Amino acid sequence: MADKPTSIVAAILMGCTGVFAIMAQPILVEVMVAKLGMDGAAAGRITAVEALGTALGPVLALYWMTRVPWRVMGAAALAVVIGGNLLCAFETDATLLAALRFLVGLLGEGTAFALAMAIVSGSAQKDRNFALLIAAQVLLGVGFFLTLPLPRDAGVAGVLLPLAGLALLALLTVGWIPQPAAAGGHGAAAGHAGPIAPALAALGVLAVWCTGLGALWAFVKLVGLSVTCPGCDEVAAAAAKVRVGQALGLSTLVAVVGALAAAALADRFGRILPVTIALGVQVVMVLLLQGEMPWWQFAATAATFQAFWNLTGPYMMGTVALNDTTGRISLLIPTAQIGGFFLGPTLVGVFMSDGDLGAVNRVSAACIALALVLFIPVARRVSALKGGVGH
Repeated sequence: MADKPTSIVAAILMGCTGVFAIMAQPILVEVMVAKLGMDGAAAGRITAVEALGTALGPVLALYWMTRVPWRVMGAAALAVVIGGNLLCAFETDATLLAALRFLVGLLGEGTAFALAMAIVSGSAQKDRNFALLIAAQVLLGVGFFLTLPLPRDAGVAGVLLPLAGLALLALLTVGWIPQPAAAGGHGAAAGHAGPIAPALAALGVLAVWCTGLGALWAFVKLVGLSVTCPGCDEVAAAAAKVRVGQALGLSTLVAVVGALAAAALADRFGRILPVTIALGVQVVMVLLLQGEMPWWQFAATAATFQAFWNLTGPYMMGTVALNDTTGRISLLIPTAQIGGFFLGPTLVGVFMSDGDLGAVNRVSAACIALALVLFIPVARRVSALKGGVGH
């Protein structure tokens, strides 16, 4: 049942709902500063606690996933997203807004994200379905930058009401969510659980890789400005910021090709070969983002990096699922991803001195390279389990 197209559509909508606020984080921060009069630090803290809640939601799912019908939890999570965002859309108090966003992340978005992971992990074509999920999330992210807030003078409501609308759309597909007994044996996993160490190792590799991604992505606009407009005066820098933003938007749109390529390839060539190539290209692109370059070169480098980023994701997530004999460790995929994206900038801060952006490149490249070294033995175990070659 988990392999039905309708089940995958439900998983994609749940996954998009789960990641919406994190992907729209820069837009929400900007709107809170402009429309609510908050300073950047306060607005950043509000989105940070929401991300924390979203990361903890899958941890709670470890308890209820085998005890509560998935459709019930899906409907409850989406109801929280809808109701919570309706409340937050017109709230102006920073403390109350932070509390509400945390609850929306924990009980709504994080729960929806965990369900999406469970459905896809229980499907037969894990790599392909993870790729479709990532492609949908990337396209959604592009749409954010092109349209939000709706309308432009609506303030916070213009960002959060569309999220409530997306959750409402997902609610229409709750009946397509498979029940635990039909979703890859998740409901009965506790009685047939094997060793969890391989799945935890795969989850750790995912976290290390996302730490490398987060190290670059948090500072990518600053890096773009430094390489396309070094030593610029204030006027030139302002124009360069616009061009950098356009380059990142364009690169994000182009990068969906990576996820679609992963969906098309699936495990036709195994996973070690495509991941080795993809991670190697990412390291090269990170190291190239230094010095001085024209706008088009920065855009091309960023697009190449993101395309191979999106090619890697489905294989990383599929490796966790294929090593997961319990059907529960896969629920923590969003936790590993979000944790990595917050750990990356933290590590950069430790090694950065006097605003030296070179620390961004070094930390990012080192983490991505380490992820490759750690990934190969984990993927070889998958190959042995499947009896395949080159997986």
